[in-house]
Amino acid sequence: MKTLNSIAIEYLLRNDSQKNNNKSEEITREIIRINTEQHIKSQKSLLFHLYDLEEEAEEIFV
Repeated sequence: MKTLNSIAIEYLLRNDSQKNNNKSEEITREIIRINTEQHIKSQKSLLFHLYDLEEEAEEIFV
């Protein structure tokens, strides 16, 4: 039979675990958001680099 103290400790541990899990989920979402933004920026950068190369090639062959 559980004592009141052991029930209270289990409740607090479970509750704390859920809070940590929520924080972990928030951190994971933020990391995914940042990685997505960085990926988009790198893709745009690559696209602009290709445009620059295309312009250089046009200048060479003109």
